[in-house]
Amino acid sequence: MIDLSKLSYFKRTVFNKSGLPRFLKILALEDSLASKVDTTKYSKDSPTRFDIPVEYAKREGIEMPIRLKIMPDIISSLLNMRKSLLEIEKNPQDPLKSITRPELDNLEKYASSLNVSGIGYTKVPKEYIFAKKAIIYDNAIVLAMNMDNEKISKAPSKKALKNIWMTYNKLGIAANKIARYLRNKGYSTQASHPLGGLVLYPRLAAKAGLGSFGKSGLLITPINGSTLRLAAIYTSIENLPFNKGNKHTWVRDYCDQCNKCIKECPPKAIYNTPIVHENGRVTHIDNNKCFPFFGNNFGCSICIKVCPFNRSSYDDLKKSFEKIKNQ
Repeated sequence: MIDLSKLSYFKRTVFNKSGLPRFLKILALEDSLASKVDTTKYSKDSPTRFDIPVEYAKREGIEMPIRLKIMPDIISSLLNMRKSLLEIEKNPQDPLKSITRPELDNLEKYASSLNVSGIGYTKVPKEYIFAKKAIIYDNAIVLAMNMDNEKISKAPSKKALKNIWMTYNKLGIAANKIARYLRNKGYSTQASHPLGGLVLYPRLAAKAGLGSFGKSGLLITPINGSTLRLAAIYTSIENLPFNKGNKHTWVRDYCDQCNKCIKECPPKAIYNTPIVHENGRVTHIDNNKCFPFFGNNFGCSICIKVCPFNRSSYDDLKKSFEKIKNQ
């Protein structure tokens, strides 16, 4: 845990004004969940979550000024992260484990009414769960919500940062509402907020068939390229239409010939030759290079901004890529 008294005056002021001490309490709730016997826990190959508030406190030279206009979304996001963990206690003692197709259709309609733009289903591999974290079930409903392309096109900027936090907040609220919707129908659920999350979302969403992740580490989808945020709901429902296979794997081949995110990244934090970790996991992002620029430049998001999938139709890019590939 972070000792706030040891932080600089500026950082201590930011933490207090933004409500980020609440984040430390959320971490404690996550730890208590991981200590319970009847949960699905991380594996020895699980990655460690990169917690931005913690990293901000630990590192020198990162100002990350908090803007008043995004404060309501930050506070609301933290409150809903806490709710998602506390409301697990409201689950039924003997939850239902099966859902009918009409009930699932109604669930998807309800999610759509909350501005959820994409939904997928998958089982959660233990190695996708962050180290020292846990979830109550390995049956996952994965949610995507679009961000505003026009505002993200201005990144890095106050306008882009505001839209990012607004999407975090709206999707977090939607995830909690959907979890309650299912809980009220007799199912056991755990909402997982888009901010932080207990599972590696891009890989989980790719496994759910929503898209494929590129070198930027972001999920690229037909829904809105990579201009979206992800969340999940873990549930007792065992007969969800779990996705099998992934028809979006061509995206990685496209990334190999594009590399625009690598070229445009200001701190040169995206590598063409990937980093191979001890557990065999492969990543292209160097957080030690990315985070300082991210922290001092409104959450950056240039890798999202320049991605061709955010400027052109997914289908058009696929057709043109296949045409070139077959020549």
